[in-house]
Amino acid sequence: MLKEKERVVYNFLAILDSIIAWLALDVAFYLYFGQFTFLSNKDSIILHLVVLGLWLLLSKAFRTNEIYRSRPFSILLFNVIGMTIIGVGALALAVFMFNLHYIGVTPLIYFGAVSAAFLFVLKVVFFSYLKSARRRGLNYRNILIVGDESAITFVKQVLKYKEWGYRIIGVVGNVELHERIGDLVPLLPEDADVDKLIEDKTIDEVIYCREKAKMEEIMALLTSCNELGVVFRMSSPFFNMLTNKTHLHYFDTTPVLTISNTPVDYLLLKLKGVFDFITSFLVITIFSPVFIGIAIGIKLTSKGPIFFKQKRVGMRGRKFWVYKYRTMVTNAEDLKASLMEQNEMDGPVFKIEKDPRITGIGYFLRKTSLDELPQFFNVLLGDMSIVGPRPPVPAEVREYERWQLRRLSMKPGITCVWQISPSRNDVSFEEWMRMDLEYIDNWSLRLDFVIILKTIRTMLRADGR
Repeated sequence: MLKEKERVVYNFLAILDSIIAWLALDVAFYLYFGQFTFLSNKDSIILHLVVLGLWLLLSKAFRTNEIYRSRPFSILLFNVIGMTIIGVGALALAVFMFNLHYIGVTPLIYFGAVSAAFLFVLKVVFFSYLKSARRRGLNYRNILIVGDESAITFVKQVLKYKEWGYRIIGVVGNVELHERIGDLVPLLPEDADVDKLIEDKTIDEVIYCREKAKMEEIMALLTSCNELGVVFRMSSPFFNMLTNKTHLHYFDTTPVLTISNTPVDYLLLKLKGVFDFITSFLVITIFSPVFIGIAIGIKLTSKGPIFFKQKRVGMRGRKFWVYKYRTMVTNAEDLKASLMEQNEMDGPVFKIEKDPRITGIGYFLRKTSLDELPQFFNVLLGDMSIVGPRPPVPAEVREYERWQLRRLSMKPGITCVWQISPSRNDVSFEEWMRMDLEYIDNWSLRLDFVIILKTIRTMLRADGR
């Protein structure tokens, strides 16, 4: 019943989102053309209907039609901007494909700005009203908490954030829990008959918070909640290890909880691969004069090959040759041993600010990161990605601690979080490794896009070594 009610409400809100987009299109076109265009011609009517259907789908896809009791406005803003970019991009593509030049792309940009502003402002007003109503004791849910000392933090959060709209009917727990909570909420003994409490009292949700979960107790509570239509929630320290990469996998009819510590979204990873290939091809094609110019500069200023290739370690230990423009003298590796005492990096990485092995043009290439350009060929070959942890040399990997090996669980990249760090030249090796792991844990196409933009900024700053 609750799920059915939720589905009806969310469908209604998605329809409202699409109607707001419809109105935003009229307002945007009025601002641009100076008149309302809805009934002016057949194409305009079709465009309005497309917007209505497209925004209905995008509202559900980006979950802007859902109501969260504890959702921050920053997440809402990101989702609204995301759906607007995708929606306007799809409309612009349609205008291009069907030669609707009299509509043009600029009015669609107007529409995107107006639509995003309308949706975000109206939703902020709506959610602010709901939070205010909950703080006043309206639209609340009664909850029963079953737990131990690990439930203390959650209880205090519920009491602090009244806009969540939760009212604690009782806390079933041991003596230690009761002593820590005091008289903040109604306390019930650990042996209280929870089934009877759910049946006799008005309880909307049961929340189970134990550090050491008891399977028999969980199954009993879950059965009781299912019988009476009460929502069951469970909190556990074990869930701190779980992310959005956790899912149920079935071996025939046997469900198995699967936890992956790397991105698992097949579609998004494929989109990342397609983006890598297309972007690399375009970079190599468009900037071919730059490639040639750098090659000529290297050849004229120092003896030796134009390119430097080195064996690197890729995804899950795969070895491949990485290509860079040569920025050092040809016997750089032979001279490395005599310079080890000047190494400014901790861990297995070797780097010094004024490396005597670097050629004149090499300093410029390193400062602007232009020496990395040939790695777009590595991306085309499938060994690398545009964004990802930098590929290490095998000697470095042999000195990794066990936890650092996880940075090899994702395809290496030309640029990464470390490379856009303002203080990248002073970052410790361990912090560098943690940056890469944080990127893997929080990977998204949006994050890749942000890193690419910041990489361009870093290249223009020319502060590399």
